[in-house]
Amino acid sequence: MPTLLREYGLMKRFKKILVATDTRLDKHPVVDDAVEIAKRNGASLTIVDILPEQSWIAKQVTNDLDYLHDLVRKEKENKLDELAAIARKADIEVRTKLFTGKASVEIVREVLREDHDLVLAVTKGANSRTSNNYGRTARRLLATCPATVWLVAEKAPSKPRHIAACLDTAQDDDTNKALNQNIYETSRAIAEQFDCKFSLLHAWKLQDEPLLRTRLKPDQVDAYRDRQLAYHKDLMEKFLKQNDGNNKNVHFLNGDVVEVVPEFVEEKDVDLVVMGTVARSGLLGLLMGNTAHSLLDHLDCSVMALKPPEFKTSIPM
Repeated sequence: MPTLLREYGLMKRFKKILVATDTRLDKHPVVDDAVEIAKRNGASLTIVDILPEQSWIAKQVTNDLDYLHDLVRKEKENKLDELAAIARKADIEVRTKLFTGKASVEIVREVLREDHDLVLAVTKGANSRTSNNYGRTARRLLATCPATVWLVAEKAPSKPRHIAACLDTAQDDDTNKALNQNIYETSRAIAEQFDCKFSLLHAWKLQDEPLLRTRLKPDQVDAYRDRQLAYHKDLMEKFLKQNDGNNKNVHFLNGDVVEVVPEFVEEKDVDLVVMGTVARSGLLGLLMGNTAHSLLDHLDCSVMALKPPEFKTSIPM
């Protein structure tokens, strides 16, 4: 294993894993994935589920709401215990917690209380109330959770077979530099651990190309375009040299990232995309970057999202 992975590999990254599951589901691949990751990293697990709060209307129209609420609580607690037993059979340190409230808020609060460094959550898939594979809770976690978030797709394989890491080495600010480094180290380490295919993706495009083609000769635009591509390749080459890597698995995708990345994922059977989310201050606190947010509308595989070091959640303890 390269020196970089020995020093910064996944083994030293994830020690306290929170597994956000939905005990109403028949299958729980997210728990199986968490057990596998915990075994490979010597990590502990906390498996959680959420009990929704009783609505005011429900209290008015149902006389035995408290009794029904207690039944649901006991059923969820029993199923959590069953899931924990799977981890204990693998000699994993595990505990369970059942929270009441809004799922994304309670998960982030637990991350803050216990300093979890990885959150695994199941995507809703066909059960999502949104127009895509990722439910509202998953999107909120990507926007507000300070820990790394791994969203496990409904039909994801038990182990990743092809990982694609999205890098943007053309951005040289400190936030993007830190994100690129973290994305590369983490995705490379996962690929090493699971012995799977590993691709680096860099999406780029010539700004205002349609307009340029109306003002310049075709050969002039093509030459300008070639220089831009050479510039992106040079920056990637420098990044990889600093990280003991090679450029054999790098793919330069020409076009909008929200279009070309999903196309690559589908064509190459990628089952895990690793990307960064950039925080922005706004009226609603810290929000996920627009690009990462838009990508979710076009992906149906598992997604891992990493935050910049300075990320601060808007969720209070």
